[in-house]
Amino acid sequence: MIRRECDEDAVSAAIATVLLFAGVITIISGMMVTVIPVIDELHGAVERENMVGQMEDLAKETERLSESGTPGDSALLTMRPHTGQLGWQMFEGGSWYSATHIPDTTFRIEGALDLDQEMRIRHPEYPVNSLCATDLHASEESLHHYRIPLINATITATPSNTLTSVLGSKSLTFEQGGIETEYLISSSDTWIQNTDSSTGESWIHSEMPLNVIVWHGQGGAFIANTDMENPDSGLGRIWSVPLIGGSHVLQVESDNPFTVQWEIGSESGNGQSTSLYVEQNPEGALPNVHTWTQELVTSEPEKLVLRTSSDASLVVRWGESAELDGEGPGAISWPDRTGSWTGKNFRPPAMDGTLIINNPSPTSTTAKIGNLYQAISGYSSIRIPWTSDSLSWIEGSDPIQIEWVLDSQTLDSNANHATSWRPGSLTMIPAADTGRTSGAEWKFYPPKSGGDSATPAVGETSLILQPAGPRTTWNTATSQEQTINHSDDSTIHSIDSNHIGAFSVDATSGSLRIFSSTGDSGAIGIQDDGADRCIVIGMRASGWIDVTLPWISVHNYKESDILSSWKDGSHFFGLQMEIRGEYNGEPNTVIASAWAFHMPRLTYTFDSSVSDLQILTQGGFVGTNHPEYQPDVLRPPASREGPGPRLAATVPVTVPTGDSVLGSTELELTLSLEGREQITSLSAHQVRRGWDGPYALTIAAESAADADYSSDWLAFPGQLDTLSDYVGWVQTSPTMPEVVYHAGGGPVLFNLQMACISSQTSLGGSIA
Repeated sequence: MIRRECDEDAVSAAIATVLLFAGVITIISGMMVTVIPVIDELHGAVERENMVGQMEDLAKETERLSESGTPGDSALLTMRPHTGQLGWQMFEGGSWYSATHIPDTTFRIEGALDLDQEMRIRHPEYPVNSLCATDLHASEESLHHYRIPLINATITATPSNTLTSVLGSKSLTFEQGGIETEYLISSSDTWIQNTDSSTGESWIHSEMPLNVIVWHGQGGAFIANTDMENPDSGLGRIWSVPLIGGSHVLQVESDNPFTVQWEIGSESGNGQSTSLYVEQNPEGALPNVHTWTQELVTSEPEKLVLRTSSDASLVVRWGESAELDGEGPGAISWPDRTGSWTGKNFRPPAMDGTLIINNPSPTSTTAKIGNLYQAISGYSSIRIPWTSDSLSWIEGSDPIQIEWVLDSQTLDSNANHATSWRPGSLTMIPAADTGRTSGAEWKFYPPKSGGDSATPAVGETSLILQPAGPRTTWNTATSQEQTINHSDDSTIHSIDSNHIGAFSVDATSGSLRIFSSTGDSGAIGIQDDGADRCIVIGMRASGWIDVTLPWISVHNYKESDILSSWKDGSHFFGLQMEIRGEYNGEPNTVIASAWAFHMPRLTYTFDSSVSDLQILTQGGFVGTNHPEYQPDVLRPPASREGPGPRLAATVPVTVPTGDSVLGSTELELTLSLEGREQITSLSAHQVRRGWDGPYALTIAAESAADADYSSDWLAFPGQLDTLSDYVGWVQTSPTMPEVVYHAGGGPVLFNLQMACISSQTSLGGSIA
């Protein structure tokens, strides 16, 4: 018989033990729930402390290279992540600056760095006639592209002068008929190539900015493109001109006395301007023009570098156009005093020849020349003699266009085609609506070169139409609508032999560039395909104005395709903008400018008690959203202020190399300065700086923090006109992601530069 005994005390003890153990586990679990976030926060603090110093060191080296380095300089840093990940974010916005050229005005932009076509501008004080935009090519990965007019010619090219000379050679690719040939070119070289229009259109693709000249036949004349243009006048002080072999005459003209220095090959020289009297001066114009002339003979292509002490223009006459005998080829579309080609006040060159004055509007107008008035019918042109010993300003009652022509043989002829006849020329036809090299509307007398001076005829005159954007639709009064895609060859439109009078071209969508070629000679400078793409605005608004930029939208593209669009120019990598409107009687004055920079950023991503926190550096700025996703500025972007009303900024654009390695391991990071360019130097009436992205408001607030110590600002917040005890950045509204540089209400001497920097990372302390 089995006896069972139940020990109630033992059972109770066992149950108590189990409950006690469960209680301990519960307490421990509760403690873990409480302690683990604390541990995670401590871990996040360690991550931040570990990486902030490294990011600040990287930002300091970026700033040092961008402001004082020379191409080829580099900096080596070791990046030691803790448990987070290092990575590049290529498309997270960037920074922009704007400057106004007229007192008591503002200019703001929004959405320029969104990788699409759409942006907004705000300039409430004056009507905006047009906006012209230029691709800044803020990295060597963004190539410069030059579309050559579709004619048989010789091309020369040489690198433009920048703030710092490029070391070694850079790649230049010549494309003709779809076949590419690669060359190397150094900063002192002159590259030369012949083109054959029968094989298709020719392009030059270059890692650095070039000055490109097209030489056609036996002579021609052109205004050389300056290496850095004054936006208010279109003038400059330094030129790099790739001369072809032969005889050349240089003529420099300026409103002010100047000295000149030039060098070509082993030759060099200097000179001083002489003064010529100019009668009938419009308000604000000086009664003299200062000129300097030099003849050069070269046996082979060589690079001319010319510098002046005052803003000036440089005209080059070549071959049969070197002598002003009234019978040679050559013509130049001449700009007005604001640098546009449609205007009211012109001072033509001090060179003998003739002037063709064109009225691009349907109503009659007058041009005042030498205190006499010349009537010009609507959509018509007149031709007058022009000599250097009887100079005068030309003042139009309405906007007009002027072309200087060397030939004067048909000056007094009443025959058909005599007004625009010349032996030959290759010229840019300016747009009537924007007054620039691109636009949507043209009304002009086409050049003629057929027959001879006694019996002039149309001859072989062609208009070369190039799209100034991804797609352009256009028509003439005698042709149906046609469409040109940017990838297509230029369209050649031949002038009918029976055509008489003005010729019109209208772009119903997009923008065009038009070149004219007549006869068998001419010469012209070619600008970057991404430069001076102009659209008509034609309004004044107190609020934002929506603008569609003439590039394709890539915001839905994958990363590799966006990088390709930057490289082939189908989307800009950095953007310069100028808005033009009527001011002081001039219809196309630059009233404001802006510059927007895409800035790839290096980001360290880590976890704390929350995930996906970051520490980043971008354009010399260091920021973090640790600990609670609130943006915080650890190091503001740099700018150099003073003494007095002066502001200088260098924008570093850092782009990773294709072979860079990233992740959570120790990395060797090498920064290399590829180049530094002068973007602008001007006297601005208001300068603004803005940022895109989640850190924009924080950067603006940090930049303007010192304004909080101003008693004027504390008493009258947001009122710049009452702020007299502070000079520096000001955030006019706490909700505005931009700041204004306040200099006591006067103009600011503003200097803006761009530094192109490459970043290469490799594993294990060895540099690939």
